[in-house]
Amino acid sequence: IMGGRIFGVTLLTLTTLGVLVPAHLAGQDQDDALEAVDRIFEGMRTADPAMVRAVFAADARFAMVDARRSPPAVAVQSVQGWLDAIGESDGSWDERIYDVQARVDGNMASVWAPYTFYLNGAISHCGINSIELLHDGQGWKVTQISDTRRSEDCPDPLGS
Repeated sequence: IMGGRIFGVTLLTLTTLGVLVPAHLAGQDQDDALEAVDRIFEGMRTADPAMVRAVFAADARFAMVDARRSPPAVAVQSVQGWLDAIGESDGSWDERIYDVQARVDGNMASVWAPYTFYLNGAISHCGINSIELLHDGQGWKVTQISDTRRSEDCPDPLGS
């Protein structure tokens, strides 16, 4: 995952964008989980690592499969290393997710979202984000983000 923002993470906005939110899942818990995800992308877009860090559990993981390499490479990156990179990005990262699917069961949520990552306004790569969250009584905390990365056939949700 790199820089960006969910396209307005309210149920109304998600519906406007054509994101299908099952009626039995629509509710405050789901909205709150999606707002936590939104803070990640807003913090990335604005190069604010503190905003992003506030959403993560202390022992969270960040993993990826990079299909831009042959063979595809699986890597685990420290959350702190990623946060440091966000702080150094100078607002050049803009990751846009779309077709968001969220599932919530009590204190557990899972968000699946295709994304396109823009670097300095140009498409850099795209893939899928899988974000796992747990509610700790104080709010939703990300326990793991996994993503895929490819540089071919990337959609342009911004229509640039």
